[in-house]
Amino acid sequence: MADVFISYSSKDRESAQTLATALRAVGRSVWWDREILTGQAFDHAIEKELDAARSVVVLWSRESIGSEWVKNEAASASERGILLPANIDGTRLPLEFRRRHTADLSGWTGDPSHDGFRAVCRGVDSIVGGDTVSPTRTSAEAAKGRGRHLTLLAVAVVVILVASVYAVLPDNTDSSKQAVQPRQQASSELSTATQAPAKVLVELADAVVGDYWGEVISDSRGSSRTHIGVTVRKLGPNRVRATSSYDRIGTVDVELTQIDKQILSTGGDTPFMVDLGAAPPTLLLNPHNELAYRGTLRQ
Repeated sequence: MADVFISYSSKDRESAQTLATALRAVGRSVWWDREILTGQAFDHAIEKELDAARSVVVLWSRESIGSEWVKNEAASASERGILLPANIDGTRLPLEFRRRHTADLSGWTGDPSHDGFRAVCRGVDSIVGGDTVSPTRTSAEAAKGRGRHLTLLAVAVVVILVASVYAVLPDNTDSSKQAVQPRQQASSELSTATQAPAKVLVELADAVVGDYWGEVISDSRGSSRTHIGVTVRKLGPNRVRATSSYDRIGTVDVELTQIDKQILSTGGDTPFMVDLGAAPPTLLLNPHNELAYRGTLRQ
């Protein structure tokens, strides 16, 4: 039984996949027709999952409004009171579905802070119960976190530079020169340090490596679990490996990309996201689309 069944036209497959990945990243189980196993009867599998789903998100578009499959799935969900419509290209909805509030996903590319996606999450929460995991904060909170990190980095650079300068100065150097030289160099490096994050984040892996501590929020094959550790290690500039002693997570490798303050997986069957705006950074991980893990970086 999935939290969310996604109904869509086959021509909107990319939008459906983006939505499925984003919903799984915030802790919701999702079913869409890519989950059909080889050998299963297509219509029977869809009907079974549709009847069992706790909510149904319909992606309306110029393609799907002409699909009898999509309209039938939307009608079935409407009868059960679990329909959540979303418009992905501004198309006018079929007459029988226009009276419902519709989330606007036009132009959405997967950003979890997008108003339309957040509206979908609120709709799922209201029907299914519980809360999706919010990976976003206000811009003011994010700015405060960035400022704190910049300050700590600048202080560390200054301390290292001062210590280095005193270490190499000869014993007979004039004391007044000893005092001036480290201050001048430290001041110069402090100015450079304020620009350091741009260099640090060139390799996305450097921004997310570390040890995370948290919990399994949901599991398709079991119950939630607390006190679970996940270690993220760098394999390349934009590639990492996540490992855990908890066997349901095991070891997974992911390729990375960046959207705003989130570092995300670029594809595959393991949604991965680290919110750099959070303090400390928060990891959302869904190994092989089987469970939802949330943890914070241990600093």
